Amino acid sequence: MTRLMSLFLSDERIVELIRKGDDQPLSWLYSKHLNLITKYLQANHGNDYDASELLQDALVILWEKIRRNEFVLESKLSTFLYAVVKKKWLQELVRRRRYTSLEKVENNPGLDPDVLEEIQDKERVAMVRKCLEMLSPLCQKIMTLYYYEDKSMTEIAALTGLANEDVAKSKKYQCKKDLEVLIKSALH
Repeated sequence: MTRLMSLFLSDERIVELIRKGDDQPLSWLYSKHLNLITKYLQANHGNDYDASELLQDALVILWEKIRRNEFVLESKLSTFLYAVVKKKWLQELVRRRRYTSLEKVENNPGLDPDVLEEIQDKERVAMVRKCLEMLSPLCQKIMTLYYYEDKSMTEIAALTGLANEDVAKSKKYQCKKDLEVLIKSALH
C-alpha cells in the first residue's frame, strides 16, 4: 500500500484489510502515528525509543484483536492506539517509580490526539486536493471516481468514455503516478 493509497483508506477499510491478512496497513499506521505518540511520550518523561516500542505493542494488540474478531471499531483507530499507548506508558511509569500515583500522569493529558490528527488529516487532504487540481481533467475525474466515490474500473470506463476496464486501469495507473510525483514535490 502506498502512502497515497493510505490517504484514501477509512479506518473500516484498514480493519477489513488486516482481517483478511494484509499486514501492510500496520506499517502505514506505525508511520502515521509515530510522531504523535513520540510527542506525547516526550511530554511525559519518555523518549523516541519508548514511543516506538509502545506503538509497536499497541499495533500488535490491534492486530491480535482484529484477527480474533474481538475488535469493534467504536472510535477512530488513532484514538484506540493512543489509549493503548497511554495506558501502557502509565503502567511503565509506575513500574519505573517515576510517579507514585497514576493520578499525576492521568491529569496531564499531554497532546490531544484527536485534535492533532484532525489538523494533520485536514492538511493532508488539502494538499492532495490541490495536487489533484493540477492533473488533467480526465485524471481528476478518474482519481475522484476511484478513491472518493469507490467506483469500479468498469464503471469508471463507462463514466469517462474510455474503451474498457483495462484502458481505465492503465489510465488510472498513469494518473496515480502523476499524482504521486505532484505530492512528492509538494512535500519537499
